[in-house]
Amino acid sequence: MNVLILSCNTGQGHNSAAIAISDYFESRGVHCDIKDALAYWSPKNSDIISKGHIFIYRNLPKLFGIGYKFEENHPPKDDETSIMYNLVTKGCRELTIDLKSSDYSAVICTHIFSAMMMTKIRKTGFCNIPFYLVATDYTCSPGAGETKPDKYFIPRADLNEEFTNVGIDKEAIVVSGIPVNPKFSKKVSCEYAKGMLKLPEDKKIVLLMCGSMGCGPIKQLCEILPEVMPDSAHLVAICGNNRRLYSSLIKDKKPNVTVVGYTSRMPVYMDAASLILTKPGGLSSTEAAAKHLPMIFIDAVPGCETRNLDYFISHGFADTAQGAKALSSMVVDYLSDDKKIEKMRNQLKNNFNICSAEIIFNTVCKGN
Repeated sequence: MNVLILSCNTGQGHNSAAIAISDYFESRGVHCDIKDALAYWSPKNSDIISKGHIFIYRNLPKLFGIGYKFEENHPPKDDETSIMYNLVTKGCRELTIDLKSSDYSAVICTHIFSAMMMTKIRKTGFCNIPFYLVATDYTCSPGAGETKPDKYFIPRADLNEEFTNVGIDKEAIVVSGIPVNPKFSKKVSCEYAKGMLKLPEDKKIVLLMCGSMGCGPIKQLCEILPEVMPDSAHLVAICGNNRRLYSSLIKDKKPNVTVVGYTSRMPVYMDAASLILTKPGGLSSTEAAAKHLPMIFIDAVPGCETRNLDYFISHGFADTAQGAKALSSMVVDYLSDDKKIEKMRNQLKNNFNICSAEIIFNTVCKGN
């Protein structure tokens, strides 16, 4: 059996979910290819969309939020398709050619865009290969109602109604959780992790990060936190792919701060940490939750991440505050209250303990 996983290069989260699924399927003897769905339109257009997404996300977050809210509030009518649907499905012809010339038994989409493409291909009747959509946020994203996969894999059972409200058949919904790399489901001791990373073993580690793009008020937090944290704490700021941010933080680094650029050792950093201060990305939140690492959210980019924030806060899975000063005060409050940290850790432990990729594997393979 061969499976095509269609992601989109609009942020690392969708690719991370694709890799987690692929790794599990490969471990069970099923070959997977991961491809960028927008590249079927043209690699150049995919690159433009990816870079444009990163620029707006990092530099114009309010504009991103306005666009998201507009799509939420203006779904297409029954006899229409959205502008976004018409735009992203331009690559359907090339994708159809690839599907017909390959021996894929199923297609798994980790982004709405790729599911829109597969929906249009199915409507044409040129290719009826089974396909599936994996939701990578704790909400029903705009455009989900325009997709018609065989199954929708959603993060949590209490989101069912949100998906059925846009016309998705309840029988097509599978509660799987969001798939993450197995390394986030395993744990080494805090002391061992600190030793591996050469972090001070007698300090509580606070992680500060804002996704692979390094957006949000990281610089302001790196100025305030070192001044207000207790002597028993040490801050690790992870900049992701934001080289400008990394260079800026390195110049003004305080003794109680470690600055890290892009790293593939995030699971180890999470094992070393007592607390993480991060934006509420669907994947990054799930990775921290799988590690049972208490979270304080930075509301950096409105849109689907606001929905993630609301979901986690309402369930006691995270906390938040507005502005760098208030966030810093909250970090200090948590560091001084071990019971508060332990309460959130237990809440995460009781709610994030399934192997999402296994559920997806069993569903896809059973259907084929």
